[in-house]
This record gives sequence, structure tokens and C-alpha cells, in this order.
Amino acid sequence: MVALFALSSADGGGAPALGHGSTLSLRFANDVPVASAVLRDRSARHHGAISTSSTQAICDKDIDPAGSIAGVAFVAAQDNGICTTGEAASYENAGNLYIAQAGGQEAAFTITRIAPDGSPTLITQETWGTPNTYTADIKAFKQGTQWYIALALERLQAGAACGVVIVEVTDAPATAVIDQVSTAEWCDVHNVFVENGSNGDGKYIYLTADFPDDMRVLDITDLSAISEIGRYTHPEAGGSNFVHDMTVIDHGGAIGRRVYVAYWAAGLMILDADHLTPGVIEPGSPNQPLNPDHSIDPVGFLTHDAYPTADGSALFIEDEFMNTAGLEPVQMWDISASATPAYVDGIGLGSALMPLVHPAHNLLVEGNRLHVGWYKAGLQSFDFTASGFTGRPMYHQVQTEAADDAYDGAWNVLLATIGSTQYVFQSDRRYGLIIDTVVSPLDADDDNDLVFDADEGPCGGNAVSAASRPERLDGPFDNVDDDGEALPVGSDAFDCDGDGWTGAQEAFIFSGTTTANDQDACGNDGWAAELAGNDNILNIADINSFLTPNRPDDGHGTFNKFGHPLDDNGDTAIDPAMARWNIQTPPHTAATLINIGDLNALITGAVGSPARPPMFGGQQAFFTNGGMCPWPP
Repeated sequence: MVALFALSSADGGGAPALGHGSTLSLRFANDVPVASAVLRDRSARHHGAISTSSTQAICDKDIDPAGSIAGVAFVAAQDNGICTTGEAASYENAGNLYIAQAGGQEAAFTITRIAPDGSPTLITQETWGTPNTYTADIKAFKQGTQWYIALALERLQAGAACGVVIVEVTDAPATAVIDQVSTAEWCDVHNVFVENGSNGDGKYIYLTADFPDDMRVLDITDLSAISEIGRYTHPEAGGSNFVHDMTVIDHGGAIGRRVYVAYWAAGLMILDADHLTPGVIEPGSPNQPLNPDHSIDPVGFLTHDAYPTADGSALFIEDEFMNTAGLEPVQMWDISASATPAYVDGIGLGSALMPLVHPAHNLLVEGNRLHVGWYKAGLQSFDFTASGFTGRPMYHQVQTEAADDAYDGAWNVLLATIGSTQYVFQSDRRYGLIIDTVVSPLDADDDNDLVFDADEGPCGGNAVSAASRPERLDGPFDNVDDDGEALPVGSDAFDCDGDGWTGAQEAFIFSGTTTANDQDACGNDGWAAELAGNDNILNIADINSFLTPNRPDDGHGTFNKFGHPLDDNGDTAIDPAMARWNIQTPPHTAATLINIGDLNALITGAVGSPARPPMFGGQQAFFTNGGMCPWPP
């Protein structure tokens, strides 16, 4: 029998984190012994249970948004103000997108509203009134016009709260606990999964029952009368054979609704959801799993999470402890015949497909792309066919310090679209929330603001918002933005002003003679292609500057720039004053000659060269609009 407790939110019991939200009252656990999955292997620290006395020592908030990144552009990062953020879920309410994140040990949950341009606003952060309560997982669902989150609670020691807690968040920041659910057989719950009915309302909650080491199903059609209606218990349940995660997908057609149960050391089991809603699958029961025991159970593999393709033909499984080069913590299996599943391919650590060697975490499949919250490696996305993995088109790692813990970083990733813009959200265990945009491989400048997508994030801009360019010092951009006109650390490897040269190249070209460099796209103090006249245009005068004027050479004769490879000392290095004319092979190394190639590059440079800068939409600068820089000098 399910024990139900209808509780309300109270403001007493201590100050909430970040000054948001309130402290939510819960009952203490019943007499079920503490059996949290989070406590089964403390040495791994992967679930984030932490001692309050050591919180500050391990709570490293340093991130590098300009780190290893491809296929996405950085938009924003939100520090949640706590040291352990767990799973994230998304929901839309009243035309707004919200990200709800589990709060680990220090908080119950955090809710953030996402603006159309991707910027986050923390709406509320709630805490539990009972200490040593740990919240790893969260799912969002609706009932009619009301929105709720379901949270999985475990105890870190006796006397804490546990069970499945349902909180209404329709009017967040106002929230209210609706139910706290447990039974005489289970209380600690590590993960939950909400399955919706045909009307889109939440219908069933699947949960991990940590003490009996199995999975239970709750009917939540009526939140005032929740009942337990299903159970699956593996014949070897107990010890290292416990349910860690579940994924429930309605594949439609003959396949129908399936439950994918990650049973840790017992492998992955595939169940028919119709046999559990209601029903029991256990040894001796009429209904049994669709795949034989241990048929998806690689040697040495602890199955932590799983996610199938939409058509039910393939399945991905993950082990969160593997951290050695050559091992495959993420594998693809053919389950088109569920009774005879077969290994297809794996993502090897330290391989060309996945060069980093870090533990993986939760999975998400959309179309023919697998997204992984890869802990310290952050967002990692892989394309696949029926034959296996074909590439890694998207990734973004923000936890790049050598000292960062292997289990810092992305707990899971979510994708959501606002208008025509697709965003990717990393629920970062230590930091909070990382927000990126998916950039089109066919469009180098998605927002058409004349700064390439690949440069905007590292330079402090937004690749899908024309109103957000990297910091500029020229013309109308001077002193109009909000961060003191400073470029982010590390931006010198990118072209922040759109003139075709990186910050490092411009610093060399201008030899420190100006503070503009990569914050001014125009004029001969900011545009490296503007070689003559300071007329804000690339024209014949700039080409002629290769031939004139002549300059003395300390007794070696009079030569022009184009014909003279010698400096005043008579060696083969280029005089620093002539470095700007060495445009063929940036970054303008001193030993490179000024020759016909530099002249050709100025006139007919290939796409991506300085002669085709982003401020001309990647078109040839010499002929586009007469070569006029689009911004005032």
C-alpha cells in the first residue's frame, strides 16, 4: 500500500540558497533501512554526495566556455550557487521555456526561465527542511493546465527524507509539495521516469526502489489517489544487481511501449510496459522480459543508463565508471529482434571518435544523433547509422582544468527550440547550467551580424542574436555594452571584430601601437587589410601600397615593400614596420617573405582567409561593396 502525505511549503527552517524560494517541509523516512544507490560506492563520488564540512574545498566553480567546442556556440552559463546540481528536465508554460534541475545534497531543485535569446533567469531554488536528503533525479509533467516536477529522494543517513516527491510549479516561484510517496517496502529512490498518456498528461511514474533492488510503477492519473500498480524484479536482484535508471518509450506499431531497465551488474533488460501497467514481472510470473537475462551485459560493464532509437531498432547503453583509454563506456546494440540482441559498435575512450578519457553519464537520442552528458567532457554528440557511429558533430567541454574532478561537468543534456533557434542545455554538476545554440553547418553566421558563429561564443557574443556581438570599441559600439568592453580570456585565438584576423594576429600586425586590435574592424588601426589611405575601404590604393612608397635601407639601397626581404640589419627577417604586408600566411612570422602571394591573397583570397572576412559575409573583400567596411572607422 502506498503511503501518501499532502504537505505544503513553509518559509521557516533556514534561509534558502541564493535568496530564492523557500524551505519545503517533508516527513522523515519510515522504517525502511537506508539503501541509497548513492552510498553503494562512495569512492566513485559520481553521484555527488558531499560532506558539508568539505563543500568549499571541492566546489570548484571555474569553467572555460571557450574550451573544446564544435557544432554549437556558447550563449550563457548560470552559477546555481550550490556544489551538486543533478539531472535536468525542461517544460513549457505560458509560452516560456523552463529548465528544472535536481539539487543534490544542498537543495531540492532549481528552476530557471530561458529567454528567446537563450539568456537564463533563476526563478526559484528550493531546499528541503530535512538535512542529509539527496535529490539526484527530476522529471517534469503536466496534468491539464498545471505543471509538476517529480523528484527522486534518497537518504545519506537515517533521519533524512526519501521517496518520490511531487511539487507543483505552475506559478513558480510559488511552489507547493503535493505528495511524498513511499511504501513499507521502499523509500530511497535514485531515479524516476514519467510516462505520459495519449493526452500528454503524466500517467505513470517508474521509480528505482533502492532497498528491494527493483523497479516500481505508480499510477499518477489522479494525484489525490496515487497507487502502486507495477513491479519488475530481476531473478538475481540484490547486492550489485540493482536498478539504476529507466527509460520508457512508446515506439508505436507492433513494438509499442517498452521499458529499458539499467540493472547495473545484471545488464540491461527490455520490458513490455503493458505488462507493468498494471502487472508484475518477476521469476515465475506469466510475463517475462523481452530479452534473456545477461543478453545485453558486456563483460565488466555496469549498466547505468540506456536510451533507444525512436523506432526501437537500436539501443545505447552506458557505464559511468569506465575511465581508461580503449574502454567503451557507451555502446550501441541492435535490438530489432529483442530476443537476440547484438553488439554493433562502441565509443572508445582516447579514440579518434572520442579523444578525451573521462567517465560518461546520461544519454539522449534524437533522430540519428546520440547526445551524452559526458561529465568532465561536457556535451558530446555522435551521429550514427544502423552500422554504428559515424562522427562527433557537436561537443562543448567547459570543465577543462587538470584539477577538475572526473565527475564534475555535464550530468545530462537537453535540447529545446525557441522560435527557430535550437538550444542545448548542460546540467553541470558543479557549476549549474551551461547554455549553447546549435549552429548550422551550412551557415557560418546564423544571426547575420557579420561575425562568424565559431568566433562569437569565445569572444563573448551570441551566435543567434544579432543584437549581441563581441565587444567592440569602434564607432557606435564604444561603451554601449555591459561588461566593460573587455574580451574574454582566450579570445585572442578568434576573430572577434569580424575583419578576418584573429586577436593574436592583429596584436602582431599592429605591434602594440593601438588598444583597438581585435575590437575594431575598420580603419588602418583596426583592419589589417586596410594598408593605405585610412579610408575605411579595401581598394587599389591598398594594392599599390605593395609597390610604394620606397624606403631607405641603411646603405643597402632603396627598395619597395614588395621587392625587399631585408630589414635594416641586412638579414632575411622582415622589418616590423612591414609586417602588415605579409598577409599570405598569418600570423605574419618574421622569416616569411613578402611576395606575389601576399598580393594575390589580398585580391582573391579563398573563403576563410583575411581577404574574405566575416564582415563581408565571407565574400571577397576587394570587390564586395567596393571593399567598404560596414562600420564607421
